Amino acid sequence: MNPPAQLTAEPAFADQTPALRARGICKSYETPGGRLEVLRSVDLDVPRGTILAILGASGSGKSTLLNILGTLDRSEAGTLELSGVRIDRMSEGAIAGVRSRRLGFVFQFHHLLPEFDAQENVMMPLLIAGRGHEDAAARARRALESVGLNDRWDHRPSQLSGGEAQRVAVARALVSDPELVLADEPSGNLDPAAAGALHHLMASLAREQHRTFVVVTHNERLASVAHRVLTLEGGRLHPA
Repeated sequence: MNPPAQLTAEPAFADQTPALRARGICKSYETPGGRLEVLRSVDLDVPRGTILAILGASGSGKSTLLNILGTLDRSEAGTLELSGVRIDRMSEGAIAGVRSRRLGFVFQFHHLLPEFDAQENVMMPLLIAGRGHEDAAARARRALESVGLNDRWDHRPSQLSGGEAQRVAVARALVSDPELVLADEPSGNLDPAAAGALHHLMASLAREQHRTFVVVTHNERLASVAHRVLTLEGGRLHPA
């Protein structure tokens, strides 16, 4: 398989309004040795249709930042906007709605439900959101097709390779047509060939479907397909 093309410049289709804008994001924790500042007034813009990769050492706060950007955690200060709309001051119920309808998540482990096949796993977010079964099934099949798994829709996770299972997880993240997909070490549990295929898939989705990704990773090969690469160090983001 050929390596993914480099995507070092922001694409021409990137909208002027960022898919995500963060200003002054802060997070700290109390430890036996005193207060630990993990994030120190982090600012970030993510244009539409781009891949942003965030690198950093273990314990640097990458996952903490991703959780805040994905509304799974709250910042102690600052603002967070999704497509120009402030979401950091929303109620928990409203934020849950934003999370289910407008954000997609991919994690290091695919977290597929073993008793359901690929299509049923991808349908889950839609069914939970109240979509009808027929509509959810059709959307799930289209999402699986977009990640190259139209011939694996009826396979259970135990019948899929690690790379295929992670593609199902990507399809599940895309099925609600989110404005932003957040990925935490999405290829960290894959062998090099499967990881390369996943990187190529993400680059293709950004290029062909104008999908927007924020990815935290240790994998420099994954970072190489991003339009922009930043490093989290000392609680702040720096150009890589």
